[in-house]
Amino acid sequence: MVSGMGPLDGLVYDLSLGVSHSRPGSGDEPVAVIALDRESLDSDELATMPRVFLSPAWAKLLNGLIEADARAIGFDIIFSYSANRFPGFAGQYDRDFLGALARARDRVVLARSAASYPAASFVGAVFDPTTGTGKEEPGAIAFAELSPDSDGVFRRLTPQVETADGEKLATLAAALLDRAKGPAMPSQLLLAPRAPLESIPAYRLIDVLRCLDRDSAMIRQTFAGKVVLIGTNLPEEDRKISPDRFMPTAAPGQAYAGGCQLDRLGASDPGSHTTPGVFVHAAAINAVLTGNLINPTPPAGRAMVAATAAVGGALLGFSLPPLLAILGLGAVLMLCLAAAPLLLGLGLWFPAVLPAGAAAAAVVVAYVARFLVEERRRRRVQNAFGHYLAPAVVDQLVDSETPLHLGGEEREVTIMFADLSGFTALSGKVGPAELMRVTNYYLGIIVEAVEATGGYVDKFIGDAVMGIWGAPAPNPDHAAAAARAALAAVAGVMRAKAEADARREAGYAVKIGLNSGRAVVGNVGAEKRYNYTAVGETVNIASRLESVPGDYGCRIVVGPATAARIADRFVLNELDWVKVKGKDEPMAVYELVAQKDGAAPEMLDYPKQYHAALERYRAGRFAEAEEHWRVRVPHPYLVGPSPPLVMAERAAALRADPPADWDGVYVKTTK
Repeated sequence: MVSGMGPLDGLVYDLSLGVSHSRPGSGDEPVAVIALDRESLDSDELATMPRVFLSPAWAKLLNGLIEADARAIGFDIIFSYSANRFPGFAGQYDRDFLGALARARDRVVLARSAASYPAASFVGAVFDPTTGTGKEEPGAIAFAELSPDSDGVFRRLTPQVETADGEKLATLAAALLDRAKGPAMPSQLLLAPRAPLESIPAYRLIDVLRCLDRDSAMIRQTFAGKVVLIGTNLPEEDRKISPDRFMPTAAPGQAYAGGCQLDRLGASDPGSHTTPGVFVHAAAINAVLTGNLINPTPPAGRAMVAATAAVGGALLGFSLPPLLAILGLGAVLMLCLAAAPLLLGLGLWFPAVLPAGAAAAAVVVAYVARFLVEERRRRRVQNAFGHYLAPAVVDQLVDSETPLHLGGEEREVTIMFADLSGFTALSGKVGPAELMRVTNYYLGIIVEAVEATGGYVDKFIGDAVMGIWGAPAPNPDHAAAAARAALAAVAGVMRAKAEADARREAGYAVKIGLNSGRAVVGNVGAEKRYNYTAVGETVNIASRLESVPGDYGCRIVVGPATAARIADRFVLNELDWVKVKGKDEPMAVYELVAQKDGAAPEMLDYPKQYHAALERYRAGRFAEAEEHWRVRVPHPYLVGPSPPLVMAERAAALRADPPADWDGVYVKTTK
């Protein structure tokens, strides 16, 4: 049994009708429509007659169709009011029409709706007094209203409907089939026209009336043996959205040659997506008489196909990568959609949406399940290897399908070396377990600062940490991120040391060197053992800078490339010109003091005062430099050894023994 189609199935069905014209049954034309159209209403013969007074025209038409031996005649017009009731007609105006109805009572069907019933006089005309039952001729009155599917399209007709008061009444199409002695209408008929509904032979009422006067033989030739429906095709009346909506507009037919003009009509309103309701009834009758009957796929068959599609979708989702799975799903959907028009030619309607939806849903469910499994595996790998590698590297290992290989790429990065001060001294005071516990605690402070700013902890070198910003995850502001990490690491380590000192426990200080520039980052090592790291001159200089804070009594020293990148946001103090071990050329090194945002005035003034002394120092005016550093350059946060005091001592030594070739460069002889 066919139930109402949903919007998606309805769309597929209507599209299938539009792309395939193969149908079961013959291509005969056993049905014709006579249309009350605008040209007929505006004709000289009918223009002055309101519709309620058209009964003479209906009488002439009905008598002519009887004489032409029409098989059955149906009025899709509700005659709810008789002109006989108007004063002056003495009940005689509709006499001819009533007589024609009486003569055609075995072939004619009048329409009614849920709200309107034919006038008693018209019902009486088709009453058969020989039955003696007091009821109208069986099948003479039929229900003309139609029920759409949920998307508003009229695709289905039934042979019988039940009125609000419980009366069962034949539908117009079923009653006319009965009058025509044709096959019985199926319990539910699914319209599947080969062409637009308005391609059913249709003629103007006025043309038929004129031909009855001029060439009655043409009327017989046109309507003999056919079921004829009479209704309106006006653009403003009784329009339905029908399943032929995706077919091309019905074109007008050729005019008949003969003694009168009997043009075959085309689309009544070409710009509209609707069809006159009379053509829906006509299409139903035409389908039964030509054998164009469409049966739906049985529920068991639909369930089996849907289950098969779901299994196929699940296999696609579980076994293929996303792109191939989508392509495979597309092939399944195309197969389902292609089956619909092909099966229509065999008289079978295959609702493609259910199996297509089942396949798509199965792919989605499979990928959700697959994702959950993969995510669980990913987390397990991350948790396991995250203790040994940086999370960013672990993510690359999990996500990438490219095999690992040795090699790397050149990038702009910032490198940090942070060394815990006092490891050697502490190792002689505490046992190995306590030494490891304390060291790991302080290293954890540095690691937290690195990772909080998007850095990558490359390796632990005893009591030192190497960090990278800008790789493996790109970071265009890598120098500033590294500077923030260095300040946070120093603050955390020194706070922990102060707390340990207060408890009279062992603790560490920290020295940090930062340098920025190009380096090769990637996998280095051997074929069976890789290490993701950075190599190059930038890294070497950073490792040398890590020891410089010890020479100047500060915590963080940055190279010139890093200083240039962060000078607008951080307080930097140029310490000195330094020639590190392994380098022939000296370079300026800078003390990282603080971020400028929120810095105290003394921090902002500190680099200016220090530089004033540094200029005297480089000019060889050691006494002036010493005095300036000692008197005018207090360090803003360090107590005790600090760059001004260290440089003052160095200036004093040089004053006592001035060098012969002074160039202002401090040469480091150790790493």
